[in-house]
Amino acid sequence: MNWNVYKVFKNGKRAKAPLITFNHDGSLEEANSYFDVNIKKNFNEKNRGLKFILLDAAISQERGEEKTNQQAVDALKKQTLVLGRLLKKANIKTKYKVGGGLIFARATHWKWQWCALEGGTNNFIAALSPRFDNPSEAQKWMNQQIQTLN
Repeated sequence: MNWNVYKVFKNGKRAKAPLITFNHDGSLEEANSYFDVNIKKNFNEKNRGLKFILLDAAISQERGEEKTNQQAVDALKKQTLVLGRLLKKANIKTKYKVGGGLIFARATHWKWQWCALEGGTNNFIAALSPRFDNPSEAQKWMNQQIQTLN
């Protein structure tokens, strides 16, 4: 079984790429012992003092902070599609790039509202939805709009 050895930084995050890979049959504990006794001794003085983590090369090597929540990504894509369609319907003419988003501002009378926003500055351009008392109501409305896409 192949084991990937990753350096662990002082902030607790591990390196993106393995420092070395070695072959050892056995459990993670046995591989750690083998690494400490047989492989780490060949490192230079500086590297022997570092912290390392071993991962089975046969499993995913993706770091926790790199994992994507696919449901959240898909929901954001659908939300962007809804906002794009609402922007198209509103037929907004401006010299700036226009995006959409949920805001709570003076322009919305201090209520939550999905709006057309100026790119780069997020300045209010036009309302795209009714006003809501809280963001969860606004998200429910958006979810209903997403359901109508299908």
